[in-house]
Amino acid sequence: MRRKLFISVHVLLPLLAGGLVYVCWRDSNLLMFKWFAAFGLEPLIAWLREGTASAQTLLPHWLVYSLPDGLWVYALTALMIFLWRGEHPLPVKIFWLSLGLLLGAGSELGQLAGVLPGTFDPVDFLVCLVAPAGALILTSHGITQNRRFNETS
Repeated sequence: MRRKLFISVHVLLPLLAGGLVYVCWRDSNLLMFKWFAAFGLEPLIAWLREGTASAQTLLPHWLVYSLPDGLWVYALTALMIFLWRGEHPLPVKIFWLSLGLLLGAGSELGQLAGVLPGTFDPVDFLVCLVAPAGALILTSHGITQNRRFNETS
């Protein structure tokens, strides 16, 4: 039960929240909206967008454009924490736990260097640095609990 709760709270919930930000407030010309149309989800998406449209003017820019990146980096880091708990060689563990940071912040640096498409955003970069730290801090109790759970199983 603890495993399902951990995955639900630290992986699925952040992905759902970030996805909802995209669905509700990002440009409807994004590719994902074509996918929604292909699956017949346009009425649901239109209903969500109409119901949340008035909130968009109240939301800070970073919440709409940077927070989803941070949420997926958080979710990936939390997933790696869950998968790589227990006894593993430290270099291997560090690599996998750093994957979200490497992909998130690395993609921003790639944009800055001009080797990846897109525009470097310092707020996105900062969010991608903070998110893995947040995952480590917020799941540290869960890591301890998982270790105890594994030792008694």
